[in-house]
Amino acid sequence: MPEPDPALAAAKATMPDALDLRSLALIGVMDAYDGPAALLRSARGGIARVTVGQEAFGAQITAIGEAQVIVTDRWGRTLALELPGG
Repeated sequence: MPEPDPALAAAKATMPDALDLRSLALIGVMDAYDGPAALLRSARGGIARVTVGQEAFGAQITAIGEAQVIVTDRWGRTLALELPGG
């Protein structure tokens, strides 16, 4: 078995310019003990772990799928946030 290469792992784990850092973004989706959960990043760089029904960064989480999260923003607009590279 080959030795792990940290530089190769870091290169594969990052995607330059994958996120629009000026808006709310989805950075991960997971199956958690309390049901589907997601990691969101705010335009200010904050990170929140959310589940359906919770609110984060002014948005209500309405659905979590395998590669996207549906949110309703403070103005009542429904938005679909997708994983980077998806």
